[in-house]
Amino acid sequence: MSTIHVTLVIDTDALPSDPSQSPAAACLLYDSCLDADAGSSTDFTVHANPGDTVIFHISSKNNTSAVAISSFAYLGGAVGVFKSLPSSPNWAGIVGDEPGKSESYTIGFKANGNTYTLDPDIKVNT
Repeated sequence: MSTIHVTLVIDTDALPSDPSQSPAAACLLYDSCLDADAGSSTDFTVHANPGDTVIFHISSKNNTSAVAISSFAYLGGAVGVFKSLPSSPNWAGIVGDEPGKSESYTIGFKANGNTYTLDPDIKVNT
């Protein structure tokens, strides 16, 4: 069991002014997993093993603009790959025993006075 640090990097200058539009083009998602796929920063997929702890972080690309995670939820329900959903203040969750399962979720974040949502996936390795 490992700890995977996932960092959402936001280019606040590239965010859409309308928060209902997707912020994906202004976001990169990095994880500390040694076997992460090469495109994970833009396809927004995190790979984890059962029992791994996944901790979510956020930062601005310019390291000066204020950004903060505001919510974390599963798409389509309240049950997914985490034993319990990551929540404030540490945004950490432990992956349950669901090998091969993939789950989409939303990360809400605040930047530029707006709240945006990004819809990454977490996949549990088999």
